Amino acid sequence: MPPSPLGEEAVFDHKETLFHVASQLARRLANHLREALEPFGLHPAQFTALSEIAEREGLTQAELVTRLELEQPGVARTLGGLEADGWIEKASIGKGRAQGLYLSSKAKTVLPEAAAAAARADRQALASLSKTEAAHLIDGLSELAAANRG
Repeated sequence: MPPSPLGEEAVFDHKETLFHVASQLARRLANHLREALEPFGLHPAQFTALSEIAEREGLTQAELVTRLELEQPGVARTLGGLEADGWIEKASIGKGRAQGLYLSSKAKTVLPEAAAAAARADRQALASLSKTEAAHLIDGLSELAAANRG
């Protein structure tokens, strides 16, 4: 057998690595969530932002960036689209340029239904696991995510 062009380190199957499995799963789950939210006119990033705003109306864009653990330019684009489409409203909070983020009446009407659809998609994604296995998987992935922040 000829030597591997990748060297001796390449004796493992890359399809059995965390990176490969996680990227495949992430793509599939994102597609399922996108399909679940499509009837509501929302994309996953928009749904996530709206859900965070719903938990704490009045938070600032900077606070939302921190809560979502995302980069500011992407969050700004998402919020710009949400505002343009009538999902959120901004209002001045105190001194300076800080603005609070608030759900519009449209969002308050649609978000509960979209959240129910997202929850159904989540349950469907975990359907092959027992409740205990699903809880362990989510806990383990949460720990792994926390350990790899940075």
